[in-house]
Order: sequence, then C-alpha cells, then structure tokens
Amino acid sequence: MGTCQMSFLSHSLTALRAACLAAGLLTAPAVLAEEAPTSLTLPEARSFALGLLKQGQPRAARAIAIGLLRKDSRDILALMVLAEAERALGRPTKAKFAARRAWRSSDNEKERFAAAFAMSNILKDEAKFGQAQIWLRRAGQATDEPRFEHAARSEFRRMKAANPWSLSFGFTVAPTSNVNGGPNDNTYTIGDLVFVDPTAVPLSGLEIGARLNVTRRLAPADWGRVSFGISYDERRYILSSAAKAAVPTASGEDYGFAALEATLKFEFDGASEAALTTAELSLAQNWQANAEIAHSYKLFLGRQVQTKRFARVGYGVSFQDQTRTDRPLRSTKSYTVDGFALQQLQNKSLLRYGVALTKVDSASSDMAHKAATLSLSYLPAKPLFSAQATFSGLLQLRAYDKLRFGTSVRSDQKAALSANFVFNKVDYMGFSPSLTLNATRNISNKTFYDTQEFGLSLGIKSTF
Repeated sequence: MGTCQMSFLSHSLTALRAACLAAGLLTAPAVLAEEAPTSLTLPEARSFALGLLKQGQPRAARAIAIGLLRKDSRDILALMVLAEAERALGRPTKAKFAARRAWRSSDNEKERFAAAFAMSNILKDEAKFGQAQIWLRRAGQATDEPRFEHAARSEFRRMKAANPWSLSFGFTVAPTSNVNGGPNDNTYTIGDLVFVDPTAVPLSGLEIGARLNVTRRLAPADWGRVSFGISYDERRYILSSAAKAAVPTASGEDYGFAALEATLKFEFDGASEAALTTAELSLAQNWQANAEIAHSYKLFLGRQVQTKRFARVGYGVSFQDQTRTDRPLRSTKSYTVDGFALQQLQNKSLLRYGVALTKVDSASSDMAHKAATLSLSYLPAKPLFSAQATFSGLLQLRAYDKLRFGTSVRSDQKAALSANFVFNKVDYMGFSPSLTLNATRNISNKTFYDTQEFGLSLGIKSTF
C-alpha cells in the first residue's frame, strides 16, 4: 500500500475522500470521469469511482463499487465508496452497512481508521451524535499514528460541540487514611474535665466512587444558551482490618454517601466573544448510610472575560440554602464570593489562581463560620513521567461564630495538596488511567478538630 500526506484540507471534501486520503488508501492517480474509460485495472476503477463521487455522481460511483465488490467482497475502498454513495443518495441504513462491513473486513489500522471515520460522518448526518462520537473513538483506537489520532480528536471535538446531549462518567478507587474525618486527638476539655471519645479516631479504608452527569443544551438564541443537567455521585467505603479493630461497631456502610443534583443554566453572550455571563439554579438531594440527610438549592451568578494578561478571568457570587433532615440544627445558609484567573506562561504551561470568601449562617456551633480560601493550580505544558500532570494547593482559614465548649471559639487552618497524573500513552478508545495523590491537614485551636488525611485515587479519564 502506498503512502500519501495526510489530507483534511477542507470540510467541503467528502468524508470518504478525506478519510481515504488520510489513510493512504489511494495508490493510483485519479481517473477523471470525463475520460470515460472502457477498460480499467482494479486500482484505476477504485480511483475512477472516487472521482465520480467527488464530481457529485453517487449513482455511477455506486455501480462501479458494486462491480468491484462482485470481484472481491472485502475490497475496503469499494465498500467505503459504496458507503459514501449510499450516504449521498439519502440511504443511511445501507451506507452504515457498507461502512461497518469495511470496518470488520480489515485488520489494517489505516483502513479501519478510514472506515470508522466514514461511519461517524454517516451517523452525524442522522444527528446521532453520541454514536458518531463512539466511532471516532474507535477511529482513534485503530491507529497509532499521531496525525490520524489528531484528526479523530479534532473531529470528536466538533461533534461534541454539535451534540445537544453531553454525557460524562467516572470511576475511582481510592485508599484513604481517614474515611470518617476522625481527629488526631480524641480528647476535649471543658473546664477541668477531660473527655475521651473512643469512637472519634481516624478510620482507614478504601473508597469506591462512581459519578454520572447528563446535560442537554437547548437550541441557542440570539442572547445566549440554556442547558439543564442531572448528575449523580455515589461513594462506598470498605474499612480496613485496623479500623474494624479500633472501632468494632463501625461499618463502611455508615459512611456511604450519594448525591443527586439537577441544574438549570443560562449563558448570556457579552458584547464581545471574550465575555460570558452565567446564571445557575441547582437543586440537590443527599443521602448517607442509605438514609436521606439533606436537600438544598443553590443560586449562582458569574462572569468570565478574557484580558491581555490572562487567558481567562472569572468571578461570581452564590447563595446556598441547605436543610438537614437528619439533624435540623445543622441546616445552613451560605453566601460566597469567588474568583479565578487563568494565566498561560511563556512555555505554554498554565497557572490558575483562585480566591473565595464564604459566610455560613447556622444555629449549630459546628456549622456557623466565616472562611477565606486561596488556591493555586499548575498544569505543565510538557508531560511529566510520561503523563499529563496537574498540581494543586489550597489554604483555607475558618473562624467559627459560636462557642461550643471551652473559653474560646473555634478557629481552623486547613491546607491541602494534590497531584494528578493522566497516563495518555495508555489509551483505549480515548480513555486513559489516572492517578491522584492528595494530602489534607486541618489545624484547629480545638484539638478535637485536628485532622489529617492521605489518599491515593485511581480512576479513568477521557482524553478526547
């Protein structure tokens, strides 16, 4: 099989021609239809059929493709010409049959790439964007050549933008040193009395998590866009032998958590394309140990702009009202002002700065507080340890409003560090394994609230 330079010069070219040229399936010069040859070799017939397609003559191209398939039912280029001809004639079922047969008939990575790419375009014509995206993942999986993978990923992004539905999901397995958020010191003092809570100790174990998010975008209007989504997040825990020995009555089911959230989002276009205003309404329900513990609603209003110095700057305000059904005293009303700036460095790496101020009102001394949070994330442009890395840090100061015990109100300082690695070289249909390392330390003037946690999380991430 000959080779040729990758050709996705224009989307005005048919998907078939683009895919075939990219895969190097054409090995002979094109025979123009006006030459009207009476005798053709097989390579000339294939090229002639493709030329007919390019000139908008799908019926004639279909006839030649069928003739080629009578000689060889596994002729990949003939199958793909047939698929494109049927597509042009408005017969998507027959087009998909031919493209799928081309996919199944070859073990050659370039041919399978071209077949999958063509199949995705047939599905796109039917507005079956989700299925089309799956076939683009197959196209990327079929080849190891970077230029073909790039073509599949680029088309995937265009398909994703055209698809009104968006689906994302994730799975994680995370060993952790502190499933229950237990303190380092389980004693607390009231006056001259010292109390010990034998169950208030860190319990190690394994977290198993799953999340699913579905979003539907409505047709855009002159002023902007509307979308609504539903997300579900669930986490289950398995306690270690050491944790069970420390607190025999404890069970992983006691800490199992689930959250269901529905969101309505409005995006308003600004005077320039670089500005975007967002308004959101979210409704949420939470469960723990298979019992409902809270429901809430949240309002958010934010704006993002692009500046000369920063790739993106965003700021917003939010209000959340959470009603605790398990412990009504812990119901809260939260007010937050936050912002971020995304900066691209000269080496193409990214820095993200974040700040947030929060006020939480509650009848509970454990919940009512004020907080200030600073965060920083760094995304290196170049892979580290053969992986795409992200490093994050957070510092939070919290001052509680009400005295619970002792002579002073509680104040905390929390620090968190994390490092995430996505191993892009290990890839299956655009999904790669990820590894996250995290450490969290909370220092409180009330030692009963001193906590620390170290964790490792293994997951799967889409790289398309």
